[in-house]
Amino acid sequence: MAESALVAPQDEETLQLLERCRMQDADAYRELYTRYNRRVFNTAYRILGEEASAEDALQETMLNVYRGIARFRGESQVSTWISRITVNVCLGILRKARSRPTEELDEEFARDLPADSSPESDPLQYTQRSELRSAIEETFQRMAGKQAVVVRLHDMEGHTIEEIAEIVQCPVGTVKSRLFYGRQEFKSVYAALMAKRRTPATIH
Repeated sequence: MAESALVAPQDEETLQLLERCRMQDADAYRELYTRYNRRVFNTAYRILGEEASAEDALQETMLNVYRGIARFRGESQVSTWISRITVNVCLGILRKARSRPTEELDEEFARDLPADSSPESDPLQYTQRSELRSAIEETFQRMAGKQAVVVRLHDMEGHTIEEIAEIVQCPVGTVKSRLFYGRQEFKSVYAALMAKRRTPATIH
C-alpha cells in the first residue's frame, strides 16, 4: 500500500497551522493551544476526576504535542493524535497515583453526572448529585486504568468504538471487550460501595 493511502485527510487550515508550529512560530503554538486546550482538559478531567490533575495533564499533553509535531506524519486526524497523547498522559498519571484497576461506567450513571443545581437553588438535589459524583469517582478509583479509560471515552465523552480503538491503539474487539467487562465491574463495585455507605457503622 502506498504511503499516501495511510495519510488521513486534514483541512488546509490545520496543515498550515502545523507547518507554522514546525517552524517554531510562537503565535502558531498559541493558536494550537487555544484550539485544543478545552478538549484536552475535558478528556483529562473525565479520566482523572479532578481539576488539578486534569490541568497537569493538559500542560503535559500540550508539551508533548509541541515536541512531537515534527514527527507527526498525518496517519490520523490531528484531534485523534492529540486525544491519544492525552490518554497516554492520563494513564501515566494514574499509574503514578496508584496501581489499581479501573473500569467502566454505565450510561445511566453518565447521564446523571451533569449537576445544574446549586446549594441555593435546590439543596437536596445538589446534595444527591454531589454524592452520586463522589460515589462514581470512588468506584473508578477502585478499578483499572485501561478499561476505565475506554468507558469514560465512550460513555462520558461520546466517542465511538472505532474512534476509541484509534485513540488507544488497540483492536476494535479489545475495546468492545473492555467496555463490556468494565461496565459489569463498575456495576458490581458501585453496588458494593453504595451498600457499604448505607450500612450504619457498628459501635464496639
